[in-house]
Amino acid sequence: MTQALRSALLLAFTLLAGILSASAQRTAAYGDWQLHLPTNRSRTLADAGDRIFVAAEDAFYVFDKQTTSIQRLSRRDGLNDVDVDALAFDSLTQQVVVVYRSGTIDLLSPEGRVVGTLSDIKRKAIVGKTINSVSVARRLAYVNTNFGIVVVDLQRREVRDTYSNIGAGGVVAETFATTVLGDSLYAATSSGLLRGRLTDNLLNYQNWRVSPSYGPRPGNPYRWLVTHQGKVYAGMFGDNVLRAVGNNWVRIGFYTPDVRGLRSSAAGLIINELQRVTILDTRTNTVRQQVQNHPKMPIPLDASRSRSGPLYVADFTNGLLRIEGQNVESFVANGPASVQAFNILPDAASKTVTVFSGGYGSNYAQNGYQDGFYVFDENGRWTNYNSQNYSATDFPNFRDFSRGVRTPDGTLYAASYGFGLLEWKGPGQWKQYTYGMPGVPLRTANSGGDPEYTRLTDAATDPSGNVWVVNRSFDRGGPGLFRFTPSTGEWQSGPTFAGSDNLERLAIDDLGHLWVARALALNPGVVAYNPETAALRNLNSTDGLPNSSVRDIVKDRRGAIWAATNVGVAVYDDPSSAFTPDAAGFRTPIVRRGAGSGYAALSTEVVRCVAVDGANRKWFGTDNGLWLFNEDADEGLLYFTTDNSPLPSNRIVDVAVDDRTGEVWVATEAGLVSYRGSATVTEGTPTAKSCAKVFPNPVRQDFSGQVGISGLANNAEVKITDVSGKLVYQTRATGGTVVWNLADYNGRRVQSGVYLVLSADADGKNGCISKVAVLTK
Repeated sequence: MTQALRSALLLAFTLLAGILSASAQRTAAYGDWQLHLPTNRSRTLADAGDRIFVAAEDAFYVFDKQTTSIQRLSRRDGLNDVDVDALAFDSLTQQVVVVYRSGTIDLLSPEGRVVGTLSDIKRKAIVGKTINSVSVARRLAYVNTNFGIVVVDLQRREVRDTYSNIGAGGVVAETFATTVLGDSLYAATSSGLLRGRLTDNLLNYQNWRVSPSYGPRPGNPYRWLVTHQGKVYAGMFGDNVLRAVGNNWVRIGFYTPDVRGLRSSAAGLIINELQRVTILDTRTNTVRQQVQNHPKMPIPLDASRSRSGPLYVADFTNGLLRIEGQNVESFVANGPASVQAFNILPDAASKTVTVFSGGYGSNYAQNGYQDGFYVFDENGRWTNYNSQNYSATDFPNFRDFSRGVRTPDGTLYAASYGFGLLEWKGPGQWKQYTYGMPGVPLRTANSGGDPEYTRLTDAATDPSGNVWVVNRSFDRGGPGLFRFTPSTGEWQSGPTFAGSDNLERLAIDDLGHLWVARALALNPGVVAYNPETAALRNLNSTDGLPNSSVRDIVKDRRGAIWAATNVGVAVYDDPSSAFTPDAAGFRTPIVRRGAGSGYAALSTEVVRCVAVDGANRKWFGTDNGLWLFNEDADEGLLYFTTDNSPLPSNRIVDVAVDDRTGEVWVATEAGLVSYRGSATVTEGTPTAKSCAKVFPNPVRQDFSGQVGISGLANNAEVKITDVSGKLVYQTRATGGTVVWNLADYNGRRVQSGVYLVLSADADGKNGCISKVAVLTK
């Protein structure tokens, strides 16, 4: 033990009485995930009494009626799939039926605990399965799909039957809704409104009867069915509500020209229309409650209400609504404005994470997105900056924000793929730099000189504090790199060379050299540029790149340049020698080992993005999931997909690491999530009193997660002892953080008590002391 650690141990005994419980955290626990998915586009709900489960277009969540709180649900909560398409609550078995887009079915308790899972539909060998809805009756769930009806026994938790070929002549009938009344099962299908007796063999299409007036119709308008007060009602898209009379149907007296949903409730028949929800007394054809043309309720798609109490509405714009009388209250989880996420910018100085909604398409055309950018602050709150939330004087009506950078004073420079560069200090404090403005040399991609085609793809700062931007003006000629000096407001053009108007990604090395990448271009590869000497070097597949189409380029913590390509990754180890005669090229890492057999496949993956964490490890985003490799990228450490994590999609758009917290931020094509990694960067020199933060602390002996100690000297030697000084565990920090699973060096669980975490840097200096309290079970 070093002298520094001995001194730290003595000091620790005087501090035992000052153990502090963990303060509120904005981040997930170590090794856990946090979902940042919007809940505003809500589609359908299941009222389970004290809680309402809601499937939104981008998330699945539960609303607690008493606390009015929202909790997003995912694999981290035990769910077995992603993308919920249909929901229902069975009051007899007290189960929530959750049907995913893949066909997987989870059965949940009213508290949200998974009590059963069925994968029969998912395993069914059908291309393009579609889940339309699910209904429940008499302890059975009827899952309505494009290949028919799947009947699930909710008590046995098994599939009982599948009714597929029930259309005329035995054709497959797509089923949109079902309901049960008496001895009959009703189905709204592509073959019309059908009815079959439950006592008959419903596998035989001849046992199904079609209404003579409501057979097949173009557009399949039969979408909703409910049983209400001893009658069956059907909703037709773009038409009225019908009531079953024998084997035929009649229109009800209440006029509903734009049905979007039907539901039976103790308060009456709930009819959802565009901008209107009506609760109808079907015995008297009178309205018991109606809310219409309310600004918070533009697209109500589903609703529920008990005999007394508020009306709950799933709205496709404003999330879950609670309506009492004419008072409408909206509940949405704090999060980004949409799932559109093109690039992620963590900034330790301002303690923020900024997400740019994007961007441009694979063909480099402008998307026209107006979602702006979203900022996650140190308190865990999102602020969405866009023209929908702010006036034109407070926020410019820019489109297609691609990427950006922050300067040390916190100013954000956001690149727009069409409107040039935005200098952002806050609402009302902004400037625009675009083509045609005096002193701004940026170029437009439009032959007519339209400034709204000033397409910036990337931005970065150099060691001198200048902001460099990449300006893509394909086929217009001229430079594609420009330097802006914030202190003077001056612009300077970069070099002109073959393909200089067709650049995309940018990284700046420790010497101030620019490394610019391009993919899917006439001259793909990497260009290295020295602004001081104007030296240029082109690198492509003949210079060690596994593929010339380069998707991303970053600098790691040792100054090396990493390139993500269409076929794996490559690294330029010594950027300082890039412009010397006979300089080496890129090197492709060889994956020698990993926790799974698939790690070698990284060499054949389209790698879209790279991030470097506090321990200089590499995170790679691909079309098939997220990978973590060691510093040299020759050993796979972690691999995440939708099968083993809450990732909403396997197609990774961007990945970035917050050095301050160790969070790994992941943008997928279906939304944003973050993973609490174990590597941080400690700025400055830690002290014995202020260095280490322990989370969580205290912990119980049966705690199944990991305790993290952050704020240590980077890559510090760490020893964990009991209060008598006996060594329990020893390791080295990944960056400025170490995680501990409460086991000793033999893998045995430690006893309750107080444990000391003692650390020092490689020279035995910058000692740090922290304590972990392990409580009894």
